[in-house]
Formats: sequence, C-alpha cells, structure tokens
Amino acid sequence: MITITNKNIYYSEFDLSTLSSLDGVDIVYNEEISNFLSEPVILGESVTFKRLFDIASENIDKFNNIYFSALGGHKLDPYLQEIENNQTELTNINHIEVYWNCDKFDNELSISPSLQGISDDGLFYSLDFIGLNNIKHCIVSINENVDILDYNKIENKNKKYNINLGEKSFTLFELYNAIFFEISFHGGPLDKHEIQREIEKSISTIDDELSEDYQLRIMFEDIIQQIDDNDEYLVVFNSFRDRIDETRITNPNNITKLKKCMLEKLKIFDKISKSNRALNFKYKQLTDIEFNMQLLYGEPEDIKCHKFWETPKCTCPKIDNLELYPTDDPIFDKNCPIHGTRYKKTL
Repeated sequence: MITITNKNIYYSEFDLSTLSSLDGVDIVYNEEISNFLSEPVILGESVTFKRLFDIASENIDKFNNIYFSALGGHKLDPYLQEIENNQTELTNINHIEVYWNCDKFDNELSISPSLQGISDDGLFYSLDFIGLNNIKHCIVSINENVDILDYNKIENKNKKYNINLGEKSFTLFELYNAIFFEISFHGGPLDKHEIQREIEKSISTIDDELSEDYQLRIMFEDIIQQIDDNDEYLVVFNSFRDRIDETRITNPNNITKLKKCMLEKLKIFDKISKSNRALNFKYKQLTDIEFNMQLLYGEPEDIKCHKFWETPKCTCPKIDNLELYPTDDPIFDKNCPIHGTRYKKTL
C-alpha cells in the first residue's frame, strides 16, 4: 500500500492510519514511484494537486510512456510547465476528488477512474478547461464509493437511478490515469484554451441572436445536455456521434443528407436493440444506407468497407473483422441474428 503525504511517500502492508507509529514503514523516493503503480494508494489529508505533479515531474520519461494513452498521445512537459505558473484567476473549486465513474446501459457495465472539482456548496465541476495553475493548491481526496448510474431503470430524463455497489480502492496507476485523462481531454494547455475561446465565441453568438427579453448565459455542459436530451438515438449510440467525417465529403452540400442517413441508421439500431423478432430483414436496410452514405461522400459503393459488425445484437467476430478491414473475405457467425443466414462464409 502506498500513502502519499505532502512530505513523503510511504510503502506499508497496512493503512498508516491504523498504525500506532511509522516504525518499520518504508519511505519511497519520488523517482521510485513507478515501481509501485499496482499498489493501492491513500492520500494524506493535505495533499495538493501540485504535490502529485511534483512526483510526476521526477518520473516524466516513464510516465510519458506508461500514460501515453491516458494523455491522448501528448507529453507531460507542457502540463508540468502550466502548473508551475502563478494563479491567474479564481475558481469555485474548493477541492479535487478522484472517484469511480460507473454506469450501466443494457448489459454493458462501464467503470473508470475519474476526476472532478467540488465547490464549497457541493457543486461538481469538470476540470478539462481549467488552467492547472489555478487549481494547483486544491486538496485532493479519493472517494472509493462505487455508485452506478443504471440507464435501464431511468423512466424519464429528469430522474436518475443510482445504486451503491460498495467501495473499491484505487491503485496508484488509476489515480494518475484519472488525472492525466481529465487534463488532456481537449489536448495540451494551448489546445484547451483555444477550444474554450471558440466555445465562448459560439455562446456569445447564440446570446446575440436571442431576443433581448430571453437572454441566456449557456455553459458548455448545458449545451451538450440539451443536445443529449433532444436526440435519443445519438444518446444511446453515443460512439457514433462523430462518424460523419466532413473531410471526406467531395460535395459539402451533402453534409445534411449524410447526417440524415446516419440518423436513419441509428433508428434502425434502436429498433434492433428493442426487438425480439427475427432481424435478418434489417440487413438490407442497413446495407442500402451504407451504400447511400458512400455515394454522398463521393466514394464508390463498396460493401467491403461496411462495418457490419457494429450492428446491435450482431455476434460476428468484431476484433477479427476489424483486423481484416477492409476485406472481400469477412468472417461471419452462422448463428448471428443479423447476418447468420445472409452470407455463405461463416465461422
């Protein structure tokens, strides 16, 4: 078990708070921390955000490699420089919490280490747009409670169902994974400030276009929530939200038509997800939509570029087909409810 305080890093078999003294407890040097990433981690009551980055700075080469994915391919260097800057603005954030982001949709359970800011009045804030220099003195705490948001039990959009599953400790790896994923969500420090300016500019444009007696100050999270609340298909199939690649389109006038095709595709996905009937007939509908989308992109109709395995309830091997893609010789599961009777080549 690793315990981080503002002064030292300790390694012990037990929680330090249960011990009567620190006799026999090993002290770990900052540069040795990567040897203990799989250990459960506890934070002292006064550990600051800056303290965790000081540790990271002494392991920068190792952390750049280990957390390459969490950092979105970015290097730690600019973030370490940003947190060293003087504070430039006040925030409502009182402290920073590492917690388990856990939800369930259909039979898919998602649980991941996450990071959020908390204000004095208990409001939660994302940290992806906040300069690290402005929150570096915030105390960091770990919340081991696992509360699952069960979308299957949501009866309406204004009521959420949370189920407490108990407590789960964080490893040192998960602690830093949560931090690095959050701070790099919009890219490097310069990237996130540029994106924030673009969003603020868009919000300002919206405000200007609204009537004087109906002026709104809309935050970025509220805009996303409004989109989600009014677009049930893109909410359910969120991974398809950005599948319209405008850089591929030969004729920009086809963007609207492409988005309509995508919406029709997601509607069929939704019907498949909710249906207990035979689903083979949906194959032709989806294939026709894929052909239409290829033509709207200005590309030739080519069935080998159709990612058929993304269809809900499809049991065809996803990883194997993705590895072969694009191919004239895909692999199908003969028992697949969508494609099992449509193709000659099966598992």
